[in-house]
Amino acid sequence: MVKGFTEHEKNTIRQQLIDVGKQLFSEFGVKKTSITQLTSTVGIAQGSFYQFFDSKEVLFFDILEMEEATIKQKILNKIDNDKLTRQAFKEMLLYGMELIDQNPFIKRIFQGESMEHLVRKIPPERLHQHAEQDEWVLSPLIHKWQENNCMVNHSTSTITAALRGFYTVLLHKKEIGEEIYPDAVDLLAECLAAGLIQEASSYD
Repeated sequence: MVKGFTEHEKNTIRQQLIDVGKQLFSEFGVKKTSITQLTSTVGIAQGSFYQFFDSKEVLFFDILEMEEATIKQKILNKIDNDKLTRQAFKEMLLYGMELIDQNPFIKRIFQGESMEHLVRKIPPERLHQHAEQDEWVLSPLIHKWQENNCMVNHSTSTITAALRGFYTVLLHKKEIGEEIYPDAVDLLAECLAAGLIQEASSYD
């Protein structure tokens, strides 16, 4: 019989599962981490796990969204929201790539097997909602930049998709070639900035 928990215990255990999950997923990935590993570390029965998360994949995805939210905020804090240049936008893109590359948990999602596994295990509506969150976060900024004639007049969803596509290059680091990868990423960021950001002279 699965033990009942007080509200305080639930909050504590949920946070412990998140902390342990972040550690284990970063080291082993979602496929090689078992629910038994998660629950034994926290000190609860395996069956009790499902009082908190529907699956280990859902736990992974929850942590992923938390980590991404932190990275997004750091990226947004780095850029001047009022006056945007191509160079500043390029630096913002590369800064985001650097933050991802330094985060062992986020890097797991860009190592192929975790991405494919999650797509199969996470409900489609949850994945769709996750994609829409990027648009909700960037929408006010994109509209502001477009009003200031800093950014080209494409739809928010198109611009957000282009930015998301830039970061998926991390999935293909080996195919690109690790020696030329940094230069290739730099060029992609430069091209994206040139395609989205208006020349400074047009709004000075």
